[in-house]
Amino acid sequence: MASPRLALAALAVALACAPKQPEPAQPGPQAALPRPNIDPGRLPPEPDPYDSIQPVLPPEAAFGHGWMPLASTGVNDFLRLHPTYDGRGVIIAILDTGIDPGVSGLSVTSTNTPKLLDLRDFSEEGAVPLQRVTPARDTVEIAGRKLGGFGRVAALNTGGPYYGGMIAELPLGPPPAADLNGNGTVGDTLLVVVTRASDGWVLFADTDGDRSLAGERPVHDYLVARETFAWARRGRKPRITLAANFAAGAGEPELDLLFDTSGHGSHVAGIAAGNDLYGVAGFDGVAPGAQLLGLKIANSAQGSVTTTGSMIRAVDYAIRFAAARQLPLVLNMSFGVGNEMEGQARIDGAIDSVLAAHPGLVFVIAAGNDGPGLSTVGFPGSAERAISVGATIPGTFMPPDQTGARRDDQLAYFSSRGGELAKPEIVTPGLAYSAVPRWYTGQEIAQGTSMAAPHAAGLAALLVSGSSQEKRPIMARAIKQALMVTARPLEGGTFVDQGTGLPDVERAYRWLVGDRSVPEIMVRAVGDREGVTAGFTEVVSGASSEAVQQFELLRPASAAQAVYSLRSDSPWLTAPPRVTLTGTRTAVPLRYNIAALKPPGAYIGTVTGWGSDSLAGPAFRMVHTVVVPASIATGTRDLRSGVSVLPGTTLRTFFRSDSARPFEVRVSGGAAQKGLAFLHEPDGMPFRDESPRPLGGRQGAAVYRVDGRDAVAGTYEVVATAVAPTPAALNADVRLTHSPFRLQLSRKGNEAVGTLANVTSGPATAEVTMLLAGGERVETVVARGSAVRRIPFVAPAWARTVVVDITMDRGQWGRFTDFGVTLFDSAGRQIEKQPLNYAFGRLQAALPEGHKSMPVELALFPGFADRVSDEPWTLRASIRLYPDSAVSLAPASSAPAPVTIAPGRELSRSFPLPDSPWPLGDGFFPFGVLVARVADRSWTREGGLPLPNPAIMR
Repeated sequence: MASPRLALAALAVALACAPKQPEPAQPGPQAALPRPNIDPGRLPPEPDPYDSIQPVLPPEAAFGHGWMPLASTGVNDFLRLHPTYDGRGVIIAILDTGIDPGVSGLSVTSTNTPKLLDLRDFSEEGAVPLQRVTPARDTVEIAGRKLGGFGRVAALNTGGPYYGGMIAELPLGPPPAADLNGNGTVGDTLLVVVTRASDGWVLFADTDGDRSLAGERPVHDYLVARETFAWARRGRKPRITLAANFAAGAGEPELDLLFDTSGHGSHVAGIAAGNDLYGVAGFDGVAPGAQLLGLKIANSAQGSVTTTGSMIRAVDYAIRFAAARQLPLVLNMSFGVGNEMEGQARIDGAIDSVLAAHPGLVFVIAAGNDGPGLSTVGFPGSAERAISVGATIPGTFMPPDQTGARRDDQLAYFSSRGGELAKPEIVTPGLAYSAVPRWYTGQEIAQGTSMAAPHAAGLAALLVSGSSQEKRPIMARAIKQALMVTARPLEGGTFVDQGTGLPDVERAYRWLVGDRSVPEIMVRAVGDREGVTAGFTEVVSGASSEAVQQFELLRPASAAQAVYSLRSDSPWLTAPPRVTLTGTRTAVPLRYNIAALKPPGAYIGTVTGWGSDSLAGPAFRMVHTVVVPASIATGTRDLRSGVSVLPGTTLRTFFRSDSARPFEVRVSGGAAQKGLAFLHEPDGMPFRDESPRPLGGRQGAAVYRVDGRDAVAGTYEVVATAVAPTPAALNADVRLTHSPFRLQLSRKGNEAVGTLANVTSGPATAEVTMLLAGGERVETVVARGSAVRRIPFVAPAWARTVVVDITMDRGQWGRFTDFGVTLFDSAGRQIEKQPLNYAFGRLQAALPEGHKSMPVELALFPGFADRVSDEPWTLRASIRLYPDSAVSLAPASSAPAPVTIAPGRELSRSFPLPDSPWPLGDGFFPFGVLVARVADRSWTREGGLPLPNPAIMR
């Protein structure tokens, strides 16, 4: 999901300029809540402890601050001019973690019609298995537990059949979200009874916990009656509200409960279309008149990951729902994962096919939160026909300028960037105070492109609402063009950073009123892979003076011949003066002057194609990025020195690296300056050991020390940015140091062997040592389909930390929409979850203090793009257990510790392996750390020391 690792940093940005508030309490700390009262006759007299949890800022104050940042895109001005074009008559489908129907501000529209038309679960997280039950007088027994008051059910259906089921809290995740009944513990099992009434299936639940159904009301499918229910003790407010979904399989009922135990979907819905949020008049989302579909595609218990086919099934449902009611539809998806091979993701192709078949359907998708590195737009935000949305930090969250005026929005550093794709199309505010379920009180402010996408979806709904009321045809291509050509570019951004910039909805509306035609022209960069929409080239400094990137312009067979003039925005990038499009495919060569491009940076240029109507804007864009990295060199190099980085802008530095060769990157700023540094691996993935790091001020330098195990051959990108709302520029230094050695670790018999290969042009000297660092187990999983795969193991009492590395072939990655990775203890409680965002992922978890030997289970949750998939997949799982401290090993010989290795030569040192100081479980072997100390730096290579036998296969 659009769920970034930068959440804490961005929340700090959001609150830095707010009136000083106490730190928000985390909702529902388990230890502070009372134990469940098992005697319903002895209700506790004390008030509900959740009532003491306060919002991060009162909603009235948030409204006054403009923390639903509508001013950034001119929404308030637009609605003053066109008050009825507020989204009324439009459906916005929110494909997310669900929407809590009990949230204030999501009940009615601006015209007092129901806000939530339907709530539907496609994730199966709330599936409740049902079995027939037979009542005994006024009591029914379900799973060994009895419920009284069955006469309430029999009053609706005297002859049955009756069905019983239960939902357990524990599999839903940690507190407070999974505490469905709000009693302070996660571990309850809650019962339901289902029967058929005259108007359809209904459920009864013991919502007040008195072990009786007397006084309970029947709950229909949400679509039938818009009914909801909640578990809460009498006199207490529910913390989470649920809806029922019914289906009939072979005449038997199937029940799914929809709830938002993430809070993400409810927050997104409030941005898109909230109306009088928290009961504050005028505190609205972007399109308060629009109605919503809450389509749950993500299983929050598995890390808020989409499940197999959930995206496509939800899209199909929304299209059919809107068509049956003859209402225009806007889709919003604040979800996605990282692209490994741009243009190849299966879900992108599926979405593009749907949009081609439904030209009036607007689909808005978050670009992702893996920025600021290049080529980080995730899928399905990379779908060509969708509107991919990056994020800004809104001016309302920053202190005013020196004149007291509101600052302009700045590009958000976390927002994913294009590179191999001509994405995103636009940027909108990615920080907002919005609706949350009661259990999530205190977390009303959220950031990410997840928040930017619904803002853009709301803008689209305003334009669609106006077009519908004016009886003008609705074409998604025209809505997209209107938002793009009237957008305002922000300072310091290129197309791959921000698309065309920040939209202004009134200007977009005026563009639409002009009824301009929008030709259907697709752009392809010719290269090794199909589907790539932008040129992305790496060149070596000093190469030939000029190079060519071929583009192709694709059109429908029915398109007439057309002539477009071409304009380049960069002096190093040139194009023919014009191009004539004939047929379905036309080639266009772009030339770039390599001599003008200096390392270690990136150069981004765009060539636009213009027809005779200049007000229509460019008909197409050919975007090209050229990266000129610093070459690998011996010793320490200053790649940047004192380069000024303005707030909201970035300084990109590229350098080459070898596999198995450790290196260190140090990014620093002035003592009074604040910024963030980011490291991106080759192909764009954020560095596997936490990419964002603070720099400047008290933090000093941001330092990345890359172990030989993690070093990847290719071009790395390190980015420095001045953090908004800092008014001053950051003076950035970037220093790179490569180890003179490639480091390898192996085992021969009962010895650990460390090998150093000198890859420099001169002799290199090092002190070589070896540490025993813990236990490792490697498994190769060979599987088929979307069934959960589980790997049990035992964490011994000495283990303090567990690290799991998951690696799969990059070519497989595009089949999935998500892949959950979760650690569970023996009771089924989550220890940690970290879904894969790329074909490589790392989960790190601290084990409980003072634990004894404990069974642990690694669970893998594949989510395929296709509705049903029986495709094979494989991955490698490395499970490493770390103790409090490592143990130094003695060398096999008494040779002097410092060794000098000639250039191009290698040397090995052996270290006898003693009996492990830590008992290792089944399948585990020791792993070590090879250390080469060179002058004042220590270079490391961590690695397993298995006996020569194959990895376990599952």
